[in-house]
Amino acid sequence: MKHSFFSYLFVTLTLFLFAGIGAVNYIIDPYGYNNAFHLKINAIKKTQNERNDKFKLLSKYPHAESFVFGSSRALRLNPDIVTSLTGNETLNTAFCGASADEYYLYIKYLIQTKKVKNIIIAVDLFAYADGYESDSTLPESLLSYFHLNNKYHISSYFTYDSLRDSVKTIKVNRNTKVSLKSAYSSHGQAIQYEYLDALKDKELIKRYTQRNVVDQPPYWNTRRDTLSKERLSQLIEIKKLCDQNGIHLYLFTSPLWIKQITMKQNKFFLQKKLLQYIVQNVQPVWDYNGITAINTDPYAHQDQFHFSCVTGDSILTEIISGKPIIKNYAGTYVTQQNIREYLNQTDQKLQKYLNTVH
Repeated sequence: MKHSFFSYLFVTLTLFLFAGIGAVNYIIDPYGYNNAFHLKINAIKKTQNERNDKFKLLSKYPHAESFVFGSSRALRLNPDIVTSLTGNETLNTAFCGASADEYYLYIKYLIQTKKVKNIIIAVDLFAYADGYESDSTLPESLLSYFHLNNKYHISSYFTYDSLRDSVKTIKVNRNTKVSLKSAYSSHGQAIQYEYLDALKDKELIKRYTQRNVVDQPPYWNTRRDTLSKERLSQLIEIKKLCDQNGIHLYLFTSPLWIKQITMKQNKFFLQKKLLQYIVQNVQPVWDYNGITAINTDPYAHQDQFHFSCVTGDSILTEIISGKPIIKNYAGTYVTQQNIREYLNQTDQKLQKYLNTVH
């Protein structure tokens, strides 16, 4: 009798807990799914505004001809460097958690509506992997252009991640001194004030790097062991559209911190498979995961998942001019001719590193 009572109580409390989480997430609506409640504490959405703000940049800078795409990693890239190297006004149109099918729509829209000269894509594994879905909603203007609608699952209201983002949404809206836009440059780069302040002092950057890179546990956003055929086909279509319209397409892989590459349940094998597919079916790629200093030097990274803006400056300079700002952070231009040798050398360097640290 007691067991059945406690079982009933446990089930009841669990249901109330999930109902409470669902209710909070539905009301706060951190991703702008329903827009049912218009409150002061949810006026600025956690992620929807970022995608909308980046779309609005296209109208704000009608003469921009170069565009940077990717996830939060690519947000570190300074578009003004591209402008100085190409002479074309450049926008950083990357956004957090971007999946490849999301920026595929942005790129198609740009090619069909504007004069475009350069497209730069920071390739992330999770963006092209099966099973990864963005929690965010895309701008209605963009979707209506392609006669599409935002899709979301009702189950997303009952997740811990959504609750966490609901709390973040409330905090942002309650703090009137904080603006999401204040964290971005006029051309769309995310400005990391704490990191930039730490760079001014050797001891500060040392402590910052230890705390945010070295001491942090690594993780992967990729859950499955397969690549998305649909998203890879979209990248092939982007390449065709660029070729047809005389647009220079730059592709590079975002550099990974060595702890992420070597963690027990890593997806580095799939990272290499993605590189191989793109090189063989799309075009050559600048790769930054050959187990070089850009992977093993903690100062190349801002945290355990993101490279720093300083590293980003070096990458952008190299993929456009062929010469990195930081020589130790140089990547490799991987082609169909050298892909096999390059992957073999990467495996050898990785094994050598593992032998050194164990």
